[in-house]
Amino acid sequence: MSNEQPDDLMSVISEVFAPLEVSLESTFDELGATSVSLLRLMVSIQSKFDVDLDVVDMFTVDDIGDLVRLVEERIAQI
Repeated sequence: MSNEQPDDLMSVISEVFAPLEVSLESTFDELGATSVSLLRLMVSIQSKFDVDLDVVDMFTVDDIGDLVRLVEERIAQI
């Protein structure tokens, strides 16, 4: 993933959970995530990065850092 992509990814994530502050250590529970916000996040990431994510992926990551790593892995497979 290029240097810009992690920043872009954090921007997408932050936008979904605004006005809360999001860090790599943030958990979805801390951010008050709902199934709707996780689906919105998944679609936003798929649209921005043209990467395949599954609904199950959104429920298996422990925190934002895990999500970022997952997206980076999926982009590397393209």
